[in-house]
Amino acid sequence: MTTTTHKTSQLHETIFSEGNQHFDALIHDINHAKQHIDLESYGFNKDPIGDRVAEALLAAAERGVQVRILVDGVGSPLWSNQYANMLEQAGIETKVFHPLPWQIRNLTRSTIRRPWLWRALLLFLKCNSRNHRKVCIIDQRIVYIGSFNIRQVHLPLEEGGSNWRDTSVRIEGIDCKDINEAFESAWHYRTIRERLRELFKQMRKEPLYRLNYTRHRRRIMYKHLLRKITRCQNRLWITNAYFLPDNFLLKRLRDAAKRGCDVRILLPRKSDVFMMPWASRTFYTSLIQSGVRIFEYLPSMLHAKSLILDDWMMVGSSNMNYRSLRHDLEADFTLRQASSKQTLVELFQKDLQQAREVTMDDWKKQQRWYKRVLGHAVLYAKYWF
Repeated sequence: MTTTTHKTSQLHETIFSEGNQHFDALIHDINHAKQHIDLESYGFNKDPIGDRVAEALLAAAERGVQVRILVDGVGSPLWSNQYANMLEQAGIETKVFHPLPWQIRNLTRSTIRRPWLWRALLLFLKCNSRNHRKVCIIDQRIVYIGSFNIRQVHLPLEEGGSNWRDTSVRIEGIDCKDINEAFESAWHYRTIRERLRELFKQMRKEPLYRLNYTRHRRRIMYKHLLRKITRCQNRLWITNAYFLPDNFLLKRLRDAAKRGCDVRILLPRKSDVFMMPWASRTFYTSLIQSGVRIFEYLPSMLHAKSLILDDWMMVGSSNMNYRSLRHDLEADFTLRQASSKQTLVELFQKDLQQAREVTMDDWKKQQRWYKRVLGHAVLYAKYWF
């Protein structure tokens, strides 16, 4: 069990690695909210966790808190049939990010406000653009960022879940301006003029929040990550759920290992996207031959996303795949406190103890021809993964 709170002056960072503690803390903060709650989740399921969060949000709205909820059309396809009407009757605003054109009830809650024919065309063109963020902003003073959807699968087995391994961070006492702008950008469909105006905005060199809601931001964030990897000297430890790097990222990882950096990549043995491990394993031979150490997590689905590059560390929703790099909205947070960073290091080391390292000899013995073929087939469709 890992729930570690760190405090430096006004900044508090609390790292969660287990679902029950993450949701208990989130619901506690919702119960004590006084003014605003903006919740953004790729998946918001109709299950016991969804019910608990929905009940807390209803209670907040009843005491006068302004509540807005944004879910994704693919991650929460049944939103309008499950929670939306009940929440809206209590005064809560809800929207669906890019519902699929055939999700008729979700279309009425689309973030795109256009005549229905034009809206359907836009949604068809944007069907591969998803909102993968998991963020909650409470009273402009508390922010949750991580990989926890609002789903029961993140709970332990004894509590009816599937014991998914995730990581989130609760931040208090920090400027919320950037994360607010990201939420508003997704909540309100931006015009072409607004998109062009964004091109001229300056970005911080070392932002606390790593947000990719414009092409400009996406490009800058990616270049920044590649530079970080290139400059990494001692350790480069990656925890990722859906590993499908492009050629630029793959080369940086291999080069880091060749120059003596301790490169370790922790991936799930089994995935909720059954073909993803097959695709990820197509990179194993090249990486292992370059000196990269690869580990597969055994106890359950590994859904966490974190990076440890020397003393620079990040927690959030981004995967190292084409979806995160090219299409999806993501939100990550750069840890600032030494004790928080140490907690993340300890979590990685603990996870390695529950993982199996993939060696070249074992890998050659375990490869099955049909999995290699299917893995390469997925790579041809990497635009969608």
